[in-house]
Amino acid sequence: MLWAKSRDDGFHPLLLHLIEVAACADAILDREPAATRERMGGVLGLSWEQARPWILTLIANHDIGKAFPGFQFKRESAEPFLSSAGFRRLPPPLGGFVHHGAVGQVVLSDLLAKRGWPEEMSHLIADAVTSHHGIRPSSSALERIGSRVIGDRDWSAARQEIFDLLMDLFGAIVPPIKQKMSGPDFMLLAGLTSFADWIGSNEIWFSYGTPKDCEDPLRWLAASGNSARKALDAIGWAARTPLITKARSFESIFELSPRPLQQAIVEAVGAVSGPALFLLEAPMGEGKTEAAFHAYIELQRRFGHRGLYVALPTKATGNAMFHRTHLFLKSFGSDRRLDLQLLHGGTLLNEEFQGLKEAAIDDPELGGGVRAGEWFTRKKRALLSEYGVGTVDQALLTILPVRHQFVRLWGLANRVVVIDEIHAYDAYTGTLLIHLVRWLLALGSSVILLSATLPSSIRKKFAETVEGKGMSFDDVPYPRLSVFRKGETHQIPLQSDPARRTRIEVARVGPDLLSVKASLEERLVFGGYGLALMNTVQRSQDLYRSFPEGEPIVVASGKQVGKYLEDGTAVFLFHARYPGDERQNREEAVVRTFGNGGDRSGRKILVATQVVEQSLDLDFDVIVSDLAPIDLLLQRAGRLWRHQRDGRPVNRPALVVSGLAGEEPPCFGGPLWWGSVYREDLLLSTWIALHLTTEIILPDAIEPMVRAIYEEEIIVPESMRERMDKARLAEGIVFAQCQQAHQAIIGRPDDASWDDPGRWVRADEDDPGIHPALVAQTRLGEPSILAVPLFPPEGFDPNSTPDFETAKRWFMRGVSISRKGIVRNLKDQGVPAGWNKSSLLRNAYPMLLDDIGQWQSDQNVRLDQELGLVYGTKKEES
Repeated sequence: MLWAKSRDDGFHPLLLHLIEVAACADAILDREPAATRERMGGVLGLSWEQARPWILTLIANHDIGKAFPGFQFKRESAEPFLSSAGFRRLPPPLGGFVHHGAVGQVVLSDLLAKRGWPEEMSHLIADAVTSHHGIRPSSSALERIGSRVIGDRDWSAARQEIFDLLMDLFGAIVPPIKQKMSGPDFMLLAGLTSFADWIGSNEIWFSYGTPKDCEDPLRWLAASGNSARKALDAIGWAARTPLITKARSFESIFELSPRPLQQAIVEAVGAVSGPALFLLEAPMGEGKTEAAFHAYIELQRRFGHRGLYVALPTKATGNAMFHRTHLFLKSFGSDRRLDLQLLHGGTLLNEEFQGLKEAAIDDPELGGGVRAGEWFTRKKRALLSEYGVGTVDQALLTILPVRHQFVRLWGLANRVVVIDEIHAYDAYTGTLLIHLVRWLLALGSSVILLSATLPSSIRKKFAETVEGKGMSFDDVPYPRLSVFRKGETHQIPLQSDPARRTRIEVARVGPDLLSVKASLEERLVFGGYGLALMNTVQRSQDLYRSFPEGEPIVVASGKQVGKYLEDGTAVFLFHARYPGDERQNREEAVVRTFGNGGDRSGRKILVATQVVEQSLDLDFDVIVSDLAPIDLLLQRAGRLWRHQRDGRPVNRPALVVSGLAGEEPPCFGGPLWWGSVYREDLLLSTWIALHLTTEIILPDAIEPMVRAIYEEEIIVPESMRERMDKARLAEGIVFAQCQQAHQAIIGRPDDASWDDPGRWVRADEDDPGIHPALVAQTRLGEPSILAVPLFPPEGFDPNSTPDFETAKRWFMRGVSISRKGIVRNLKDQGVPAGWNKSSLLRNAYPMLLDDIGQWQSDQNVRLDQELGLVYGTKKEES
C-alpha cells in the first residue's frame, strides 16, 4: 500500500487521497456558474462535458509524485508493508531531498505523453497540478529527477496502475488536441487544484481509509463526494447563483432615480456583448459606488460571473465599503447565507474554517498546513469567497511571484472586480494595477475602475490592456465613462449633478501647527465641523496635543476616541498607527460623527491623516489640509459640504492649504517630511497652481487642474525653476518605478513571459524574517511588519502556541509599523517559536510593553491610549 498521509496510529492510502481531492474539485465546480465550468473546459480546448473526465483525472494526479521511494520510506513505520509489497528503498539521490511535487511533474508529464498528449501540453499540465504546495520547481530541480529518485520498474508500474485506474474511474478516454497551454489556463488549473487539495486534506471531513477501501474506488468516490459537499457547506461555499435572474431597473434596486452618470453605466453594461473593462471618471459624491453595484448584478446576470470583489486603497476605506456592500447584498433578501468576507476589520474569521489546521496537510518541509490555514482567515479568504471587500494590495498579489499566487488568481477569475480610487497610487503600484487588469480580463472577469479623474496617459494604458499598444482615441469631455472591450471601445460623456456644483474658497496658511490650529478655530468660531488633514502621523499627533486636555470621549466599547474641550468642542484623532481594534473603534466613531446624518450641532474637529481622504462618506464645513498633489487635494476638497444641509454655521466651504502662505514653497524635507510622502515636483506644481488661487469650482476644476500638473503645463516662475528642474530630474525615478513594476510581476497573460518555472518565488509581503529584497511589494517604500502590543499580565510565552481565542484577540490588536529602527529591532528578536504554528500569528511580532505602555526594547517608543503608537523624533510615516 502506498500512502499519502500519516499519523501515529496509521496511514491513509494514496489512491484514496487522490480520489478525495478530485471529488472536492468536482463539488467546487458543481457550485460554480456554467461560465466557470466552460472556462475550465477551455483549459483543454473542450466543452465542459468533454473536459470534465480529464480535469478530474488530472487534479486527482496532483500527488502522484508521492509514489516514489524518497516519500514512501520517510516514515520508518511504513517500511514493513512497503517491503512486503515488493517496493525497495533506494540510496538518497545526489543533491539530497527532492520534493514530491517536482517528482510528480516529471512522472505525470511522462504518463500523459504516453497517452498521446502533446509534449508541451503534458509538461505544463503536470506542472500546474503538481505545484499545489505553492511553488513551481525550477528546471535545475527537475533535472535531478532520474531513475535513482523515482525508483525502478516496480515504482513505475505502481504509478501507471494508479493513473490508469483514475482514468477509468472518471471516464477519461480521448486526449485533447490542444497543443499549448496559456498563462490564464495554467493559473486556473493550478489554483483549483490547490484549493481542492486544501479541502480534501482536512481530516475533519475526510477520515483515514484502509487498503481494503482501495478495492472499491467507485464507492470511495461516492463517499468522498458527500464529504466534499458537507465540507463546502461547512465553510459557506454555496452555489454561485446570480442575485437576479431577470433585469431590474436602478430605481427598483436602490429606491431612487438614477443620476445621469448612473443611467449611463446601466445603458453601457446593457450594450456590451461580454465581460469588459469599464472606467468611470466622475467627481466625488456622484454615486459611482451605486453605479458599480448595479453594473455588477447585470454583468453577473448576463455573463455568469461568480461573484464580486471590491478593492480599496486603505484598510479604513475597506471597512466603510464592507458596510455598504453588505447592505447592498442583503437588500436582495436571499435566504442563502452570504459568503461575504472582509480582509481588514469586521468579523475576524469564519470559525468553521478553523478545521484547516497545521496537521491537516502533510507538507512539513514547506509548512503547508499553516500556510493553507492562512487562506481560511479573514486576511486571504476574500479572494476565494463569493463576495469580498479588501485592499487593492491583496488583489495585486495575484500577479506577483508569491507562494500560491495562482490560488489568488483563481479566486478572482470570472468575477466582477471593482477597483476604487485608482488615482491614489504612485507609478509603481499604478503599473502593477494595469498588469492586474490585463490578467483579470484574460481570466474572464469584468473590471470596473472608479476614479475622480486620471491623466490621459494612464487612461490610454488601460485601453491598451484590451486593444493592444498603439491604439488611440479622442477623449470626450469630463466626466466620462470609457468602455473597453475588443472591438467595442468607446467613451460616453456624462452629466454632472448641477446641485453638486460647489464653489470652494481656497485660503493659505503657513505650515506651522499653531497657524493650522488657529485657522481652523477661527473659521469655526460659530460652530461647525472641521477637518485637519496632516501628511504624517507625527504632525497629526502633535496637532492633537496642541489642543488643551479635556474630558475623554468614550465609545460603547469603553475606549477613548477623542476629547471634549472646556468650551464644548469635540476633538477626534484618527490615523493608521493605532492597534487594529483601537483603530476600528476610532474609524466607527469618525464615520458616525462626521458622516451623513446624526446631530450636527456644536463644534467638532477631526485631526487625521490620509486614512480619511478616500472613499469614506464624511462631510465637513471647513478643511485645513497640508499641501499635497493637486488630485489628492481636490479629493480632500470633495469632503466639503458633501451633503445638502440647512443652516450650516459657515457661509461657504473653505479649503485652507497649509504650506501655501509665503512667497516661496517651504522645504519639503525635515521637519515636515512631506517630500518623503509625495513627489516634490508635484508638490511644487500644485503650490504654483494654487498660490494665487482664491476659489475653485468642483467638479469643473478637476480635469484641467490635474492635466496641468501631471502633463507639466504649469508655468514655473524663474525663482523656482532651478528647484523644479532638480525635482523633475530626481523624479526620473518614476520611469524606473514603472520598469521595476514590469519586472516584478509573474509575466503577461498574452505571451510566454509567465512561463518561467525557475523564477525566484518571493515571500509574501508579511512573511517574517525575510530580507526586503526578497519580498514581493505591492507598494514601494519602507517595508512594514505587523507588531502585536502586549502588556505584562497577558501570559505571553514565546514557546507556546496561543489557543485560537487568544491568537484572535492578539491578532486583532496588531499595528503595522514601517519605521526602520523598530522593524530591525523586532526582526532581530524574531517571530516566537510558538507563533510559527499559528496561521494568525506566524507573520506577526510581539511588542512587549511595560505597565505604562513603553516598549521594553526602546523606551522612546510607547503606546498611548489617546495618541496611538508614539515614536521619538526623526522621520515619521503617514
